[in-house]
Amino acid sequence: MPDRPWARVLGYVSLVRLQSQFLFLASIQFHRLRRMGLATSVVVTGFQPGNHQAVYYSYKVAGKTFSGIGRAGFGNPEFCCLEVGQTVIVYYLPSAAWESCVGIPNYLSKNELPPIVLAGMVFPLFAVAVCCSRYPRFKQWRLDGPS
Repeated sequence: MPDRPWARVLGYVSLVRLQSQFLFLASIQFHRLRRMGLATSVVVTGFQPGNHQAVYYSYKVAGKTFSGIGRAGFGNPEFCCLEVGQTVIVYYLPSAAWESCVGIPNYLSKNELPPIVLAGMVFPLFAVAVCCSRYPRFKQWRLDGPS
């Protein structure tokens, strides 16, 4: 079977593109909460400092109790200033009340967007560079210099 380096390059770039798309889909939650979410005050039920300073909370919607985990800040007090029993702002979707986030979704999406954009720009370039460095003609061109 003949060596098809450009097929490999295309494969690497496709995989990286898929990964970037997955990261982008993760940020859609904040977009949905920003557009359609309702703000409510909830009670902090616990902390986990060793897990990225996680904040546990619970809230009621239409008589049902929901709980979630998030990060402090983003419109709420910072982790060091929170206490169990304190109220914080949470946004949830009225159509899917189990989907929620601690803090203001605008601030959260501004925090999440730069790494997604950076990953989308850097990973494809890295994949192409790795693939090209494995391609024998490219290695020779690099050693001899462009003519």
